[in-house]
Amino acid sequence: MSMEISSTRGDVSLSSVVQTEVREEREDLRTENTAKADGDSVKLSQQARLLMEASREAQAAPDVRQDKVEALRRQVADGTYQVDSRLLAEHLIREEPGLFR
Repeated sequence: MSMEISSTRGDVSLSSVVQTEVREEREDLRTENTAKADGDSVKLSQQARLLMEASREAQAAPDVRQDKVEALRRQVADGTYQVDSRLLAEHLIREEPGLFR
């Protein structure tokens, strides 16, 4: 069995994620230094920061991927769109197991 992981946004790159991490680390240091002066502090785990970043990216992503829609529309119009029935069946079984009971 193979697994494919793809981005839901074409413009997300490793460098943008790294830049975001660096920016967040700097913000954390500033917050930590300010908190030390105030007496209270909060430190988020790496996992919490990654979840927050993923949430921000998901909310910033458009609801409709217009480039994908247009490409599919062209394929249907040209008669070149082909459905992989095996892949479709695998996804149906995995995502909607109640359909087959």
